[in-house]
Amino acid sequence: MSVQNNRDDLKIWYIKHYDFFAGINEEIKPYVIERTAMCSYKPGELIYMSGDEENVYLLKEGKVKVSRLREDGEEVIQDLLKPGEIFGSLPFLEATKNSETEYIQAATKTIVCIISRKNFEKLIEMHPILNQKLIKWYGTKMQRFEQRMNDLIFKDVKKRIAGFLLNYSLEFGEIKENICEVKALLTHEEIGLLVGAARQTVTSMLNKLRDDGLMEFNRKEWIIRDINALKKLSQ
Repeated sequence: MSVQNNRDDLKIWYIKHYDFFAGINEEIKPYVIERTAMCSYKPGELIYMSGDEENVYLLKEGKVKVSRLREDGEEVIQDLLKPGEIFGSLPFLEATKNSETEYIQAATKTIVCIISRKNFEKLIEMHPILNQKLIKWYGTKMQRFEQRMNDLIFKDVKKRIAGFLLNYSLEFGEIKENICEVKALLTHEEIGLLVGAARQTVTSMLNKLRDDGLMEFNRKEWIIRDINALKKLSQ
């Protein structure tokens, strides 16, 4: 981890371009500048681990992986977050004591804005519009979780893998004329952990999509040749 240059103009730029702060009054800027720090992380570097109940993290650039480490040492990846997401010791969410450790790592070069939970809560009290945005964000997060649970219950493994590839491409890739190019930030094993499938099953499905001309892939990039066809496979 490295602390970014804390020049006020740099912080103001990030604040203006961060959706969570959009529409707030100008007087909030000095408060945010004085009480936040921007830090950068290299791919694979640990950003947050459960037990850190002091800070809230605002993801500004890059992507991060959310995982849990079970008591038996098994890793379970839960999510991949993009800029605009919030994590850490969030208001309204009390830490639950269990045998699993949650940790968040940078999947790419990442920049986060760090603010203490106390100051974050004061910020929300000062500006009710931020409270509304946080509640909306919670709702979106819950919908995403519920959709994943429904897929695990009602869809077979092939549809789950196709659905993951579709959602991942739409969220993190660049689409042009029904073709999507996206960086491969997850291994076949990590995809399997997300969709409830064995690594061999994921690899077999990806190879079939490649053989059918719907997808190309290597360790760095995936190219979806027909987004509409992939959508049909996921339904």
